[in-house]
Amino acid sequence: MCLIGMKRVVISAKKEDRMASRVVTKLLGTVLMVAVLVVPLAMAYDEFDLRPWTNTPIYFQGWNYRPDIVEDNVRRYNEELGGHVQYSTIAGDYSAIMETKLVVGAPLDVLYGHAYDAIRYYRGGWILPAEELPNIEQIKADMYPTIIKALSYDGKLLGLPYFTSVIGCVAVNLKLLEKVGLTPQDFPKTWDELYNQLYEVRKRGLEHPYLPPWYVEQWGIPWAFIYETLNRGGRIVDENGEPLLTADGPAGDTLRAWKRIWNDGLVPHEVLGYKEADFLEAWESGQYLYTPTMLYNLKRHNDPYYSAIAGYCSVIPYAGQPWGMLDIAAYLMTAHPRTEGAKHDVMAFTSWYGYKDHHGEFFVANRWLENSMLFSGYRPVMESPLAEAVMKKALARPEDYRAALELYEHVQYPAELFQQPWAAEFQSFLREILDEFLLKDLPVEQVIQAMRDEINRLNAMYK
Repeated sequence: MCLIGMKRVVISAKKEDRMASRVVTKLLGTVLMVAVLVVPLAMAYDEFDLRPWTNTPIYFQGWNYRPDIVEDNVRRYNEELGGHVQYSTIAGDYSAIMETKLVVGAPLDVLYGHAYDAIRYYRGGWILPAEELPNIEQIKADMYPTIIKALSYDGKLLGLPYFTSVIGCVAVNLKLLEKVGLTPQDFPKTWDELYNQLYEVRKRGLEHPYLPPWYVEQWGIPWAFIYETLNRGGRIVDENGEPLLTADGPAGDTLRAWKRIWNDGLVPHEVLGYKEADFLEAWESGQYLYTPTMLYNLKRHNDPYYSAIAGYCSVIPYAGQPWGMLDIAAYLMTAHPRTEGAKHDVMAFTSWYGYKDHHGEFFVANRWLENSMLFSGYRPVMESPLAEAVMKKALARPEDYRAALELYEHVQYPAELFQQPWAAEFQSFLREILDEFLLKDLPVEQVIQAMRDEINRLNAMYK
């Protein structure tokens, strides 16, 4: 966590990298100032004691992603600051399991959550907003405004950034691209161009040129529908949660495109039964030309330990149509009754883990960036030489560095949908109805109406 003098680092002096630096500066769009709520306990960062004041254990839980790194980070906090943090990994339906734990008051102090989880938990009275952290002003000053907006509700920042990325950027197998007689100049610029190109690729000998991200997790087929609808210019709901989906609009266009490539046999039908791990292995086998993926997964896709196409996995650049949407997760604090000392301990650990350590460095965020190419919601992390070096090393082509930054700059976010307290439930519904749509060849109009009906039902239930 490297920001002692709070200076903004310019990425490079070369002309091309100066351009990339300007892209990073514009990263995530808006430059609007976000109002900071000043809490009575506000104090300078170096006055916030990150050491525990009590011997009360802190229970920290997260989903199953690199628990080895998390455990080692926690070990460092405990050893160097005398902490009492106990970390455990949750397997299964993470959002549902954590909500149950919160409802019953199970031992839990700090947890991962997506932005829509945070809003739902906050409305339930189960989490303590990050807005109450003593060093919140400095934290917000280092965050991108759009990340603040995505993680805020009712004027309060709910959690500290764990990671940000783009989900739905389209990876390219450069080996197969050359084999079927195409070049990067032939990259599609829109979803429709991509789907149309699949037919030509099949004529050139590749039976299944496309691996769709229709796996079972909520960030699989439900998110694929959401971000493709967004990329085509549509919205799922308005600011009040009222449905905007229509059969003759972007949502219907998405379904028609999916039905066509499914029925025409351009995609492997077994993908509907995949979990994300199966999906990643299938892509990294080298059998497919294109697949939507997480931007951070490009590092893994180019690692020979995992991938048969290491060094040959590129990405389709932005050329007018955004690809995918912003994925963001946060560290959240529970609102369990605590003594003032125990409350300080939870806040101190959360600040250390989700912001800067006791040396004033972005230790955890930098480690995620270096090990997994997880992007950060903090400017000093993303605008550092480390970020540039990590990305250039992980990507297949030199031009992919700028392409990744531009994808990030133009990324969309379904704020109106994810601000709804029923967002997670609607995603579960999407998974079921979209599977049925493909497997039973349901009419587009019927499926869109079912989505609208479900949104109306959820709105009525939460009024």
